[in-house]
Amino acid sequence: CLRVDMRPNQSSLTAENNAILRANEFLRPPEERICHDPYALYFLPESIFSADDRNDQIQAAVSRWETHFPGVCNAILARTRFIDDCLEQAISEGIRQLVILGAGYDTRALRFDALRQGMMVFEADHPATQRLKTERIDKYLDVDLANVHFLPVDLSGEELEEKLLAPPYDEKKKTLFIWEGVTYYLPAPAVDRTLLSIRDCSASGSSIIFDYFPPSVADGTTLLREAKALREGLKHIGEKIVFGIAPSKITDFMRDRGFAVTKNLSGKDLKKAYFKGANKNRLLSGMFMFVQARVQ
Repeated sequence: CLRVDMRPNQSSLTAENNAILRANEFLRPPEERICHDPYALYFLPESIFSADDRNDQIQAAVSRWETHFPGVCNAILARTRFIDDCLEQAISEGIRQLVILGAGYDTRALRFDALRQGMMVFEADHPATQRLKTERIDKYLDVDLANVHFLPVDLSGEELEEKLLAPPYDEKKKTLFIWEGVTYYLPAPAVDRTLLSIRDCSASGSSIIFDYFPPSVADGTTLLREAKALREGLKHIGEKIVFGIAPSKITDFMRDRGFAVTKNLSGKDLKKAYFKGANKNRLLSGMFMFVQARVQ
């Protein structure tokens, strides 16, 4: 559940599972939705998408995950909402380009009207996942995504800069980089390479948003039940959480790589911001941290 799968010709199961979470949220009454993604259902596993009892299967899957990994599903939904809010703010502040790293089945190019009105969007991800994503869009959605450029790249071993620095990308334009649900699966050198590439190929005032885990989640010393369960589940499928940053050190960590932190939030912060009223009793894991930083 909720994993990254980087086998050469295998699309991301993490992307599918996150789409299930967002589709399940869309089944809630509008006033109870933490995030709003009417397109998520088009990126479900085909067996669920085509099933007569699709909604029941979606809800059953999320219920199982919440039993095994309590609070993780809601943290992922809160992450989506937080990034959506940051994107809205960045659009209002005049960004000219959007780059989504490890895009998976991200639907922001579909959901945000401002992105469909001439702004260039670049989605960098594993080619197998990109191929299935574009096939689903072509098959089910009547949309013009001429402004979206798909960049096949494996961030664990390839240089982002080599893929990005080609037309129509313009390194002189103010750009927002979204890096959602990726850092903890990458070795530290790959995290460094990606951040340095962003620093070197974007204009001053550009920014990045990403989530991260504390080191205790990466090294296995965490006391959080859901973190232990997630690590164990990943071990059985040959995946590992390998990277973490201490929240108290994130400002220095980012400054050393050419960024100034503007937001550094915990799951508790997002719970307070988004889980109100009928949602106040929904559990949200404390293993996730969220940061926004500007290129200096």
